[in-house]
Amino acid sequence: MAADAVMSDQAANQADGTETARSDRTLRIVFAAVAAILVIAAWKLPIWQASLSAPQYPQGLKLSASAAGVTGDIREINELNHYVGMQAYSNADAWEMALWLPAILLGLMGVALGSLLAKASWIGRLARLGLWLIPVGALLDVQWRLYQYGHSVQPDAPIRLDPFTPLVVGPTHVLNFTTWAYPGPALWALFLAAYLVTFGPWTVRYTQRRWNERARYDDYDDEDD
Repeated sequence: MAADAVMSDQAANQADGTETARSDRTLRIVFAAVAAILVIAAWKLPIWQASLSAPQYPQGLKLSASAAGVTGDIREINELNHYVGMQAYSNADAWEMALWLPAILLGLMGVALGSLLAKASWIGRLARLGLWLIPVGALLDVQWRLYQYGHSVQPDAPIRLDPFTPLVVGPTHVLNFTTWAYPGPALWALFLAAYLVTFGPWTVRYTQRRWNERARYDDYDDEDD
């Protein structure tokens, strides 16, 4: 009888393990599909955005960088840059925009490998890390470009301005202008895709566990009442 009980427990544990593995595999597939959609959407969405405000521009001036280049109130901003001796914005200077499509394709590969390979697989780990690095790398690239623009001021400009470094995220104050910069929807989509691939199944399991613990606690309180 004892041997039968042990075998029964082993069979139950094996069945639970099989069910957990099947559930994890299903979650990984679902999150991979959602993450792939987010990565594909990032191809056309803005990568980085900025809004400039000043008393003489109550409506503000907008900039948006995407795979198509920099768009927005470029003419007005270039005129302001001319007065302080800064380099004019030009899509021809942003040659790295041509790398956005390969980055998206690498992101899709990262979703596939990072989701379907086991957590212990070094290839899966590299794929998940690479997925996180795509939006981080995009922000670093924009920050480098902003540094170049902020340090391109000419000393003989009509308005003298010391070299400065505009922030890729957050406010930058120059003269009577305030510029707010922030990641575009493309980067938020990539960050969310990376989170789903890396932590999606764990988040579901953690939420379920907390929910079950809360349910058992409520049942215990009902029994006490």
